Amino acid sequence: MDQECQPDAVIRVKLDQLKSDFFEYIEKNSDKIDANIPVFYGQVIATLEKALPSITDDFYDRFIDSITLRVLETSKMSGDLSHVQKLFDYAERHKRRKTGKSLYDIVLGINLINMEKYTEAIERLKKYQNTDALICPALAYCCLARAPLPVGGPEAENLSRGPTPDALAAREQMIELIRLNPPVNRLREMGIGDDPGINRIFWFMLKKATEWFPENRGYLRIGIEKASADGRRDIREELLGLATERFFNDMYFLRELYRLNLENRDAGGVAGVVRQMTQQFPDELEPVYYGMKLSIITTHEDVYYKFRKLALTKNIPRTALVLLDFGFEMMCGKKHEAFACLDEIKLAFGPHHYYAILLEYVTHDIFSDDEKKVKQAKKALIDSIDNHCIGLLRIKDT
Repeated sequence: MDQECQPDAVIRVKLDQLKSDFFEYIEKNSDKIDANIPVFYGQVIATLEKALPSITDDFYDRFIDSITLRVLETSKMSGDLSHVQKLFDYAERHKRRKTGKSLYDIVLGINLINMEKYTEAIERLKKYQNTDALICPALAYCCLARAPLPVGGPEAENLSRGPTPDALAAREQMIELIRLNPPVNRLREMGIGDDPGINRIFWFMLKKATEWFPENRGYLRIGIEKASADGRRDIREELLGLATERFFNDMYFLRELYRLNLENRDAGGVAGVVRQMTQQFPDELEPVYYGMKLSIITTHEDVYYKFRKLALTKNIPRTALVLLDFGFEMMCGKKHEAFACLDEIKLAFGPHHYYAILLEYVTHDIFSDDEKKVKQAKKALIDSIDNHCIGLLRIKDT
C-alpha cells in the first residue's frame, strides 16, 4: 500500500511499534550507544527510512525526538552536559526541519535545575514561558533557590525590610504564569513532562503563589486543571477545598466540585453543589441542567420532574430536553417510554437525526440480558447525552 495514502492513525501504530523495538534496544545497549552516537543515529535513520519512507516531516522529526529522549533517559552520562549537548546536536542534525532547539533547550534546563545550576537553567528556560505551565514555576523556583533565607547575622536584619531581588523575581515569574496562561501538560505531549523533579517544583511554587496572592483564583484554576490531567485526585480535592472556601460563588470551581463528587459517587455531595449553584446563580440554566443530570443517574422521578419544570421556565433547547427525557426513561428501565422518546428525538433533530441511529443501538444494548453490556451501554449513553447537552447549552470551563 502507498504509505502516502495511509491514514495518520495507521502510521502512528507502525511508528509506535518501531519505537517500542528501539526502546528495547536502547535499554539493553545504553553504554554502547553512548560510546558511538553517530553509528546509532545512522541505524535509526536507515531503519526508519526503510520501514516508512514516505512519512511526513512532522512524524519523522517526532520519532527522532522520542528516540533521543529515551537515549538520554537511560544514559549513565545524562549528568554530563557536554555529552547531552553532543547527543542533541546529532539528533538535530538528522531532523528534516530546522525549527529550533526548543525541546532540547527545555530538557537541558530541567537537567540544570536537577543539578542545582539555577542561573544557567534560567538562561535556558526563560524563552519558553509560553510553552507550558511548568516553565514559569520552574523559573520562579530557580530565583527563589538563589535567595536562601539566613537564620541570623546582619543579612537577617536586611531581609526584615522586604524580600530580596531574587525573591521578588520569583513572585514576578508566578505573576507571569497567570498573565501568559500557557497550556497545561504540553511538555508531556512533547515527551518531557513527566520529570518528577520539575513536577514537584510546580506544586511547591503553586502553593507558594496561593499564599503570596490569595485573592488570585488563577493559580487554583491552573492547579486543578493540571491535577485533573495528571490523575492527582488528592491535590485536586485539596485545591477545590481551598477554592470553594475562598471563592464560593465561582461557577468554575463549583462545576469542578460537582464533577469530583460525581466521580466519587457522592450523591449527597453532588446534590449540595447543585443547591449551592442554584442559590448563587438562580437565573442560570446550568445549575438546573446539573440537577436533571443527577436525577437521571439516581433515577429519582420527583426530582427529575421538578428540575424539568424549572428548565422549561428557563427556555431549555428542545433538542436538549428530549435527550434528557430519553436518558431518564432509559435509566429507569422503561422500555416503551424510552422508544417513544427516541421517536421524539428524531422529530426534534429533523434532518440531523442521525445521532438517534447510534442511540437506538445503545438502547438495544441497555435492554439486553448481558449485565456487562448493559453497564457499558448506560455509561456510554450518559456520557454521550452529557457531552451533547453541554455543547447545546454552551457550558464552558470559564
